[in-house]
Amino acid sequence: MNVFLEFAIYFAASELLLTLIQIPLRKRELTKKSRIITIVVKALLAVICAFIPMAGPVHLRFAQPFFMAMYFALFADAIADAVYSIIICLSKKERRFAVIKSVSVLCGILFFAYGIFNMETVKPKYHTYTSSKLESEHTIVFLADLHVGGAQPFEITEKTVNEIKESGADATVLGGDIVDDYTTKEEMEAAFALFADFDTPVYYVYGNHDRQGHAEYAGGLKFTREELEKAITDNGIIILQDEFAELAPDVLLLGREDLTEGDGRADISSLKNPAPEKYLVTIDHQPAKFKDNITVGTDLQLSGHTHAGQFFPLGELYSIISYNCGDYKVKGAVMQVTPGACGWRMPARTSSHCRYEVITLKPE
Repeated sequence: MNVFLEFAIYFAASELLLTLIQIPLRKRELTKKSRIITIVVKALLAVICAFIPMAGPVHLRFAQPFFMAMYFALFADAIADAVYSIIICLSKKERRFAVIKSVSVLCGILFFAYGIFNMETVKPKYHTYTSSKLESEHTIVFLADLHVGGAQPFEITEKTVNEIKESGADATVLGGDIVDDYTTKEEMEAAFALFADFDTPVYYVYGNHDRQGHAEYAGGLKFTREELEKAITDNGIIILQDEFAELAPDVLLLGREDLTEGDGRADISSLKNPAPEKYLVTIDHQPAKFKDNITVGTDLQLSGHTHAGQFFPLGELYSIISYNCGDYKVKGAVMQVTPGACGWRMPARTSSHCRYEVITLKPE
């Protein structure tokens, strides 16, 4: 089923469910205090419904589309209630429940349309970092979290990759989750084939979704690890798994294995920087181990994984407790966390546009 049609159905079902629940409550006139409590409760429930598919238990995967659609419906209902409360304060007149629901549905449609626009708008963001270790200027494009075959039409992905190919960058770094548990073998092969004719090196680190570690909750395994690795390397892409690579005479890359591999990820103390005098760019899909990676001499870390929360206000909440999106500085090192060039499952995001990072390294 078309992903947009699927979520339109889930959204309609969510609105219907909320309507049926609220009909008995609307038979009584609500006080001002009750209205405020209702708005707050709906907003909090919307946040919970966003959190469950983005960071909740993996065994709830089957219910993710419903929770995502309920997020939009609840936020739309909260907005409609807020608008309705303002109208009552100004006009001193009650309005029929049907009017409130009409406003709610309209808000939901507009909110979802905004989310689709965000999901299908992929922009470059430019960064410049300087260091005394650098002898010349270099440009790297960092692309992560494409999740091919899910939330974004393949034409958008193809357009993004073509822009990167024509950017003139010295190298392209793929930061993991280019594919995921829902990507078919055909989609996976088509995704990596987009990088086959790049004139400059393309490097790759695995994310937590690429190898379909939770495929049993997503309709079963679509391709094996061996088939994935073959598709990557057959297109000239260099995989880095706790390995160093020379990008330029004054720049090293370190690609980390993903955290989800457990013992398959090398302990940072076992990794020996072969050239500490060179500028070290570490690529680690998840940003959680930034401070550990600094101990091997990292000057710049590139990470993804967070999607900047994808749904408002998850990004704002993540920022309070952990890394979310943007630059983070510790002991002279910098980590750039990208919101990603796509999103997870839902064909909409309400926190930020999709983007890829254009990194310029300059001598100090």
